[in-house]
Amino acid sequence: MIKAGARWLLVVTLLGLPASLPAIAAERQGTALEEVIVTARRRAENIQETPIAVSALSGDDLRERGLGNVQDLAKVVPSLEVMKNRSSAIFIRGVGERTGFARVDPAVGVYLDDLFLPRADGQLLDTVDVSSIQVLRGPQGTLFGKNTTGGAMVMSLLKPSDTVEGYLDVGMGNRGLRRAKASINFPITDHLFMKIAANTIKDDGYIEDELVGTTRGGDNDRQSLITQLRWDISSTMSLDAFAYYGRVNEQIATDHCNVINENSLFMRGLYIMWAGDTDPQNPRAFKENCESNSREVQGDFNTRIGPNPYMKRDLESAVVAGTLQWELSEYHTIKAVMGLRGAEKGPQWLGDNDGGPAKYSESYGVSFLDPDQKSQRDSLSLELQFNGSTQSENLSYTLGLFGMRETNEEPFSLFTALAGLDLENLSKLATSQAPGPTTNPAGTTPMVGTLTPISYSQFGLENITFAAFGQASWHLTDLWEVTAGVRYTSEKRSSDLTVYQSDVDAVSQRLATSGFFGPGAGGFNPFNGTWAGIPGLGDPVTIANSLFPDTNGDGLPDYPFDLANPRYYERSETFSKTTPMGSLSYSFSDGLLDSAGLDSGLFYLTWSFGFKSGFFEPRGIDGLERVEPETVENRELGLKLEALNRSLRVNLAAYSMDFDEMQLIQVKQDSAGNNAVIFQNAGASSIVGGEIEVQWIPVPSLNINFAYSNNNYSYEDYKDADLFTQAIGQGVVLNDRSDEPFQVSPQDNASIGIQYTAETGVGRITPRLDVRYRSERYFGIDNTAYDAYRRDPLASGDEPFTVVDMRLGWENPEGSTAVTLYVNNAFDERYLSNSGGVGDSIGTNTGSLAPPRSYGVDVRWVY
Repeated sequence: MIKAGARWLLVVTLLGLPASLPAIAAERQGTALEEVIVTARRRAENIQETPIAVSALSGDDLRERGLGNVQDLAKVVPSLEVMKNRSSAIFIRGVGERTGFARVDPAVGVYLDDLFLPRADGQLLDTVDVSSIQVLRGPQGTLFGKNTTGGAMVMSLLKPSDTVEGYLDVGMGNRGLRRAKASINFPITDHLFMKIAANTIKDDGYIEDELVGTTRGGDNDRQSLITQLRWDISSTMSLDAFAYYGRVNEQIATDHCNVINENSLFMRGLYIMWAGDTDPQNPRAFKENCESNSREVQGDFNTRIGPNPYMKRDLESAVVAGTLQWELSEYHTIKAVMGLRGAEKGPQWLGDNDGGPAKYSESYGVSFLDPDQKSQRDSLSLELQFNGSTQSENLSYTLGLFGMRETNEEPFSLFTALAGLDLENLSKLATSQAPGPTTNPAGTTPMVGTLTPISYSQFGLENITFAAFGQASWHLTDLWEVTAGVRYTSEKRSSDLTVYQSDVDAVSQRLATSGFFGPGAGGFNPFNGTWAGIPGLGDPVTIANSLFPDTNGDGLPDYPFDLANPRYYERSETFSKTTPMGSLSYSFSDGLLDSAGLDSGLFYLTWSFGFKSGFFEPRGIDGLERVEPETVENRELGLKLEALNRSLRVNLAAYSMDFDEMQLIQVKQDSAGNNAVIFQNAGASSIVGGEIEVQWIPVPSLNINFAYSNNNYSYEDYKDADLFTQAIGQGVVLNDRSDEPFQVSPQDNASIGIQYTAETGVGRITPRLDVRYRSERYFGIDNTAYDAYRRDPLASGDEPFTVVDMRLGWENPEGSTAVTLYVNNAFDERYLSNSGGVGDSIGTNTGSLAPPRSYGVDVRWVY
């Protein structure tokens, strides 16, 4: 663990490293580090000569470190956070998007062989046949453009060749883990080559539901197949094409629940009575339901949610893409990248707002009119690039055009069970007064009902994007280089929303004809009895809900829908932005290198800009509201050094970013009083931070990797409407939320890896140790959740944690067989993989723990 008081001491020490390098004895220098080639500027160049903060890992690096998918990159890349539960979320330097809703774009652009993958739910790919992954930090709005306010992740496949070769990896581990990867490469003709790679991984999960039994959540169940073709059409023209198919069918890791605000609207704020409540002076059912599923009651990896047919992460996706490259001359190349992507996402449980086994308030990515309906997501894109340089190579440039059409369909259903209010409190709400304990301790009249027990929304989205971009780098001298670029993006977003609601009159009529309730008015029916209920039948709310049995088996009461009166909304608008960039870099002169004891050095200053489109946000029955585009402006200073005969590499970056119109998820109410999970803009904010990456081979057999980032996040202007005053009809009161931390991303992120290689008579033995540290993280989404977090970080966040992974590998002298034993999370550290605290309306925080200690063995054969 890195102590906060020592973090900058470490940076200063490394900044002062060049002055001390000449004193290090030459015999202690290790083997030179391999040259790393990146394409961060859309052309191949040495990472140490690229004025961008970029981390790059080869396929061998990924395998040696046990990084099996994109999510694992967060273990080693500074400022990177990746979450996976109901949806995937990638954050770089605190910039990201956590919901996975189709209507809002991710903030980190992901590319596979230059093809842009627009949706977050298809971005957490397993690293199958990957030659390299590059993580570009900071806004990349010029060359990569769309949805890169946080940065970009660029993955490249290992291309087919003219050699017959392949490999087979198999693995087994605890919790029933079994996995396999295989690849074969072969030539079809002298100019046409093919490669086929497949991957499968399954395990039994690690979270058990007390009410279900042996079913486990948080499992892995993924399969993928990639087929590649490479056609050398001529000496100057080639075509690379791939077809990808992926299938995910995993059980969602169910959450624990803890109460963070007893005065929330759903608890004592409105004095709502839920099924099980019998005392209008002290409604407790909602709170006790959450507490029954708390970590304190259930233990670390046991929850109490109950059966649910939509607990699966069900995603099927396919991609077909091709890249045509034509070398016009020694100095000019044209590249065309075209791709077609389709995905189907199955019905899914999105959130358990009440946090426990009772069905009080939940949200689903499900059509209750057609429960088997899948969410369809399709995109077609084309990018043209023209890359060139002058014969003297003192000027290099890239010009390009990008176009994409994307369509998304997304069902969303919000369920809120029938609930109760005492007549006295119902009368207070009607006159905009705050509810409270009744003046008559015995209660007055129980009123049961709701405005909308179920609402169903069908959301459709079409995005048509066009962009033109250019960037050029000019060597003013042999040492100085200036780079300038600009991109223009125009995105037309057309959205339509159809909303179906419960038939309130039909609900009220069924209550009234049951004999238990009188005629209703305003959505509520009086109970013919007291809050104590009827012996053998239960309290008034329980009786009311029992009148709507679950006849279709979806786990929810079947309230009648008003199908004859849907609400339809439609909006269309074009969002456009010009995103420039500029940088100035200086390559150290030979004299400066010699005096500092360095082998290479690069200093750079960069100014860059990122843009993420606005969109239209469904807000319950109120239709579509506009959310403004978000922008990030970055000013960055960087230093890249190599020393000790290139056995030591040190890269540093310091930056200051202005983040405007940040798109944040909130919980609000629509005009009918329904909770709506919506996005709003958060005015202005800023990010100031620094990063360092170190690679060192002190002796030929020892390899050390170190990474550290410190990011300080602050809101400059963030005001949010108070939910309680709105709910009781007292108007809009704004809360100042500028003192809150950013969501998900920690301030400090550090990792160190140490690998030793011993050559023996029986082969190569390689032990490896990896340690990663995270400072505390905040997962709340409203101001009351932050109040709870300040009292106790575990109430709506996570405490600092350190995780240790260990590996021991053996490879035979021929290099054809390798066996690796591993233990991940060796000391069984407890930390969150996902969480969300909502204090104002629901008053609960729900979240799931990351996997406990895991261990296993991998075997690899190369042929």
